[in-house]
Amino acid sequence: MAEEQKYDHDSINELLSWAKETLNNKRYPVGEFQLDKCAKILDCEKYLDSMLLVIGKNWENPTFYPTVDQLRLFREKIEKAAE
Repeated sequence: MAEEQKYDHDSINELLSWAKETLNNKRYPVGEFQLDKCAKILDCEKYLDSMLLVIGKNWENPTFYPTVDQLRLFREKIEKAAE
Protein backbone atom coordinates (compact mmCIF):
# COMPACT_ATOMS: atom_id res chain seq x y z
CA MET A 1 0.00 0.00 0.00
CA ALA A 2 2.01 2.89 -1.32
CA GLU A 3 -0.44 5.65 -0.49
CA GLU A 4 -0.44 7.16 2.98
CA GLN A 5 -3.11 5.64 5.17
CA LYS A 6 -5.67 8.11 6.43
CA TYR A 7 -7.90 7.64 9.43
CA ASP A 8 -10.09 10.72 9.08
CA HIS A 9 -13.89 10.62 9.01
CA ASP A 10 -14.19 10.84 5.21
CA SER A 11 -11.64 8.09 4.53
CA ILE A 12 -13.24 5.75 7.04
CA ASN A 13 -16.75 6.47 5.74
CA GLU A 14 -15.63 5.71 2.19
CA LEU A 15 -14.10 2.40 3.31
CA LEU A 16 -17.21 1.44 5.30
CA SER A 17 -19.46 2.38 2.37
CA TRP A 18 -17.42 0.08 0.15
CA ALA A 19 -17.73 -2.73 2.72
CA LYS A 20 -21.52 -2.27 2.99
CA GLU A 21 -21.92 -2.26 -0.78
CA THR A 22 -19.71 -5.34 -1.15
CA LEU A 23 -21.68 -7.13 1.56
CA ASN A 24 -25.08 -6.16 0.14
CA ASN A 25 -24.13 -7.12 -3.42
CA LYS A 26 -22.37 -10.31 -2.30
CA ARG A 27 -19.21 -9.37 -4.20
CA TYR A 28 -16.82 -11.22 -1.94
CA PRO A 29 -15.16 -14.64 -2.13
CA VAL A 30 -17.15 -17.65 -1.02
CA GLY A 31 -15.44 -19.87 1.50
CA GLU A 32 -11.95 -19.32 2.85
CA PHE A 33 -9.84 -16.36 1.74
CA GLN A 34 -6.13 -16.05 2.53
CA LEU A 35 -5.61 -12.37 3.34
CA ASP A 36 -1.88 -12.65 3.95
CA LYS A 37 0.51 -15.25 5.29
CA CYS A 38 -0.77 -14.70 8.84
CA ALA A 39 -4.51 -14.20 8.34
CA LYS A 40 -7.10 -16.47 6.78
CA ILE A 41 -10.72 -15.38 6.61
CA LEU A 42 -13.04 -18.35 7.00
CA ASP A 43 -16.29 -16.57 6.08
CA CYS A 44 -16.05 -13.30 4.13
CA GLU A 45 -19.67 -12.35 4.81
CA LYS A 46 -19.17 -12.56 8.58
CA TYR A 47 -15.80 -10.86 8.26
CA LEU A 48 -17.30 -7.84 6.46
CA ASP A 49 -20.21 -7.68 8.90
CA SER A 50 -17.80 -7.75 11.83
CA MET A 51 -15.50 -5.12 10.29
CA LEU A 52 -18.45 -2.78 9.72
CA LEU A 53 -19.46 -3.02 13.36
CA VAL A 54 -15.99 -2.81 14.90
CA ILE A 55 -14.64 -0.02 12.71
CA GLY A 56 -17.94 1.87 12.74
CA LYS A 57 -17.82 2.16 16.52
CA ASN A 58 -14.06 2.45 17.09
CA TRP A 59 -12.51 4.22 14.09
CA GLU A 60 -11.39 7.23 16.15
CA ASN A 61 -9.35 5.06 18.53
CA PRO A 62 -5.79 4.57 17.21
CA THR A 63 -5.77 1.09 18.76
CA PHE A 64 -8.12 0.04 15.94
CA TYR A 65 -5.99 1.43 13.06
CA PRO A 66 -4.59 -2.07 12.35
CA THR A 67 -8.18 -3.29 11.94
CA VAL A 68 -8.83 -0.49 9.45
CA ASP A 69 -5.61 -1.43 7.64
CA GLN A 70 -6.70 -5.07 7.49
CA LEU A 71 -10.00 -4.10 5.86
CA ARG A 72 -8.10 -1.91 3.40
CA LEU A 73 -5.88 -4.87 2.51
CA PHE A 74 -8.97 -7.05 2.05
CA ARG A 75 -10.45 -4.42 -0.28
CA GLU A 76 -7.23 -4.13 -2.26
CA LYS A 77 -7.03 -7.90 -2.78
CA ILE A 78 -10.71 -8.22 -3.69
CA GLU A 79 -10.48 -5.41 -6.23
CA LYS A 80 -7.30 -6.87 -7.80
CA ALA A 81 -8.95 -10.28 -8.08
CA ALA A 82 -11.96 -8.70 -9.84
CA GLU A 83 -9.77 -7.18 -12.57
